[in-house]
Amino acid sequence: MAYLKGEDRRQYILFPPCLDEFIGEDAPVRLFDAFVDQIDMEELGFLRYQPAETGTPGYDPRDLMKLYIYGCYYEVRSSRKLARQCCINLEVKWLINNLEPDFRTISDFRKDNKNAITKTFKEFNRFCRQENLFSKNYISVDGSKFKAVNAKDKNFTLNKLDDRILRLDHQIDHYLQELDECDADESRKLTKEDIEKKLDEYKNRKERYEGYREQLEQTGEKQISLTDPDAKLMKANEGFCVGYNTQVAVDAESHMIAGFDVTNCPTDHGQLTKLSEEVKQDYGVDVLEATADKGYVCPEDHANALASGIVPNVIQYDSGNTESVCFDYHEADITDGQKASSKPEDLRACLEAGVIPDIYNGILTDANVCEVKKYEADIADSEILSMSDEEMKAKAAEGYFVRDAERNLVYCPEGQLLRQKSIKRNGMIRYCNKLACQHCKNKCTTSEHKEVDFSKDKLIITAKGYKPQNSSDDDLDNPRSSKYRKRKVIIRKVVKYVLHLDENKMKQRMCLSEHPFGTLKRSLGQYYFLLKGFAKVTAEMAMFCLSYNMRRAINIKGVPALVSALK
Repeated sequence: MAYLKGEDRRQYILFPPCLDEFIGEDAPVRLFDAFVDQIDMEELGFLRYQPAETGTPGYDPRDLMKLYIYGCYYEVRSSRKLARQCCINLEVKWLINNLEPDFRTISDFRKDNKNAITKTFKEFNRFCRQENLFSKNYISVDGSKFKAVNAKDKNFTLNKLDDRILRLDHQIDHYLQELDECDADESRKLTKEDIEKKLDEYKNRKERYEGYREQLEQTGEKQISLTDPDAKLMKANEGFCVGYNTQVAVDAESHMIAGFDVTNCPTDHGQLTKLSEEVKQDYGVDVLEATADKGYVCPEDHANALASGIVPNVIQYDSGNTESVCFDYHEADITDGQKASSKPEDLRACLEAGVIPDIYNGILTDANVCEVKKYEADIADSEILSMSDEEMKAKAAEGYFVRDAERNLVYCPEGQLLRQKSIKRNGMIRYCNKLACQHCKNKCTTSEHKEVDFSKDKLIITAKGYKPQNSSDDDLDNPRSSKYRKRKVIIRKVVKYVLHLDENKMKQRMCLSEHPFGTLKRSLGQYYFLLKGFAKVTAEMAMFCLSYNMRRAINIKGVPALVSALK
């Protein structure tokens, strides 16, 4: 039996079929075409939305936007690969009417219309809300790390710079010694010119690193990225990466992405309210419930959420179903209108006055006005502040951790620098230097690495395992010392509430939040960004979310129904 025979590729066709006959009625490109054709390019802010009256005709931004959506939907994100698809792909030829823009045109369109591209995602969500694809019941918020266009070697923290500068100092000393010995021994492998070349290289590198360190100390930043200045080093599932922490809010019923936010904060603390407020405004509801994992536990952020009409169902560390929420107390006469209102200003006024708004009946209970004490000490007259760097190091060598509040660093007994790692929820500032203690024989802390916590009113702490020389009752950190500064007591009134969490919504969190990230990263390969800077990365993330929502909308209603609704 013979094989199936195709047509001869050299055979002429008298009446060739049109491109439209090759595209099925349920092809996603028909949705791309119908959606972009009905959006207002001027309102969204696209450049050159009207053709110029003179000069060479340019490409219609609608065609380029369709091409860009096609690329994100089918994992073709590179402008060069998109340019190639314009020449070989029948669907792309149909979509942009057989145009063949070059890669530079495609890249410039993406760069010049970043804000408009971000708004296009919201425009599609608005259409989906009209088609009742969003339930508006509640949302699940979660974050995930996406890699940036910045290698780890092009990212520097203060600890990393301190370590590299120290190593360069050793290398420079070594080659200076080699240079002295080179004059006496001419048979050495390295010539004098080779050693001088290496010395110049190390000195230039040290000068560059010192410039980075000075810049960080002046700005108060913890790290610097050379390729993408907005990207930060953060911990991800596969280890550490330089990237962005992207927040996504997922609708409970449709699993569609209701909103997103791109941050460079390495943790999710305090990220719930901002994104939920944006989704609440898009939904047009009085109260929006949100659920999140333990990474979003932040009492201050939850108080702000309640004042904005958002109920934060955040999983607690103790897995309980209640949470204590606190507001500064301001005595006020609350009217019935304010109590029944859902406006953020009225909600905050009620909550700060100890009155539970009507919309929170059963959600908030046990309003209790009480006093809390806060202790502060004035460090302005501390002897540590008057010390020079060398004097601080000398004091630390006696068996202390000495904090330089102006430069925000700590000297350890071995003379190493400890940089700020984090600020704990209780306000303590944690300093550490993991690189310095790798070869340190003196274990001055109980932890594996040199980590020490300072309160903001503390400048010196005794190092455990060290016995301070000439120790006496007049040590600077001894409470019985005459040099010990009395702490000032600050009393403020607060009103505390018990927030009752919805356990059913919290149980559904993982089924909702992990779905979009799994599709974007695993199925579509969109675990990294091609662009640099917050504005461009936000536009790129908007296209990720748009392509995901289009997939969900097609799965729910189908292409013909969506196209019909758009026309």
